[in-house]
Amino acid sequence: MTLSLNPTPTNQPKEIIMRNTTRAIVFTAILSTFPTALFAADPMAGMPMGTAPMAAMQTYRFELASPIEAKDGKSIVSIRLVHVADKKPVTGALIIQSRADMGPIGMAAMTAPIKALPATVPGVYPFEIANGGVWNKSAKWALTFAAKVQGEAATVRGSVIVELTP
Repeated sequence: MTLSLNPTPTNQPKEIIMRNTTRAIVFTAILSTFPTALFAADPMAGMPMGTAPMAAMQTYRFELASPIEAKDGKSIVSIRLVHVADKKPVTGALIIQSRADMGPIGMAAMTAPIKALPATVPGVYPFEIANGGVWNKSAKWALTFAAKVQGEAATVRGSVIVELTP
């Protein structure tokens, strides 16, 4: 028995080999045009880019509502969703997704658990971020949100960059 380093069987006609090679090249070219976020396991990986129309993204913005409280490796961050046209806070929005990552310092894969807290002020949405177990020094974090707003067909998406201290 003779072993060959040739990856293609020699009993196939050159036309079939060329056709298969061309198909592989075309398939690879098509696959490489898809954004990697389509294949990511993390549903927030593509935020704020998503399926939301640009109009919804430009009509609302997320912003820091009050100073950040840090204690025992956790940060309490209060976020406000604002209607840009009249600069009024949006009350009754439903935050459907939230994410905390270190993307602003080039480490988007470093995420921290984030949990919504009960709201005490209308239009202000507090969150607890357990960033101390992930990174034990002060750093910039991206807080990314998706919200459903009454009267808007599209999901409102946005992010806020904050400095968190464990």
